[in-house]
Amino acid sequence: MKNHFVQKCLLAVAGLALSSTSFAAGLPKLAAHPQPDVNAALRQQKQDFLKTLSPTPDATTVCSFTFTSGANNNSLEYCVTANGNVSEFQTPIGHTLVSAEDRAEGYGICDVTNGDPQGNGRVAYIDFAEFGDSGNWNPPVVLSHNGTTVKIARTTIDGIWTLTQTFTQEASTASVKIGMTLKNNTAIQREAFLVRYADVDADGFFQNNFDGTFSNAFGWNSISSEAASPVGLLLQNLGTLDPTQIGSEGFAQDTFLPPPACNPGANFVPAPLVGIDGSVVLIYDMHVPQKKSLSVTLGYKGL
Repeated sequence: MKNHFVQKCLLAVAGLALSSTSFAAGLPKLAAHPQPDVNAALRQQKQDFLKTLSPTPDATTVCSFTFTSGANNNSLEYCVTANGNVSEFQTPIGHTLVSAEDRAEGYGICDVTNGDPQGNGRVAYIDFAEFGDSGNWNPPVVLSHNGTTVKIARTTIDGIWTLTQTFTQEASTASVKIGMTLKNNTAIQREAFLVRYADVDADGFFQNNFDGTFSNAFGWNSISSEAASPVGLLLQNLGTLDPTQIGSEGFAQDTFLPPPACNPGANFVPAPLVGIDGSVVLIYDMHVPQKKSLSVTLGYKGL
């Protein structure tokens, strides 16, 4: 299953290889960076790009549900939009990890059932917050909400898929757990890529390091960083996957932009990546039986 998934991603991109602070305030910052102009240039690059965007009507970065927990270095604050994006994530509080510049985090589905490895015939349904919504979703429905969880469902306009997301505050580990359940509403088995993505600017700094594994992707500042606290963000698979139905890949991108849902390895580059404005991606390849659901559990945690 995993090898089949990797082969498809390889085909899709013609080879992935080508392609004075108190303790309570969190970790201390070190001396000023000797080349601050590099970070400033990356910030300006992102700001300039954001000015070119035409917001899609359904996309939002507005916090509809905010959760806080813990204290000192175990403190956490994150929020979830009405559409199910984690548009803010701070741990320790005061150290932003999801980019505060664009608040870009989100998800995508690609129905690959009738498509080919080059992407022809595939159908994408995405919501990457600041970087847009594909417009082929019905409005989100809040199924439940309390002081530690929120559950949101969205069905595609064509009625083929329903994605239900449950966000749960994990105070003991200063993390958020995300359950993603994908239901195939049709009478045939279907295959889909399920994508999760976050633009990482650790501690508001744009020159981060990145890497990934089969089930994790992460971006961080090194302990030797001279401009920002040594913090980072881990996007991790938390559940046990049935290899006959679900495969997974975690990887880093050398861009802050989200991956194309139907060509998810397009921005893959060999890692580790050092000192770049990048992002993290976790992909699942799912074979969903007719009228059935498959679920994965993943989460965000500070490093």
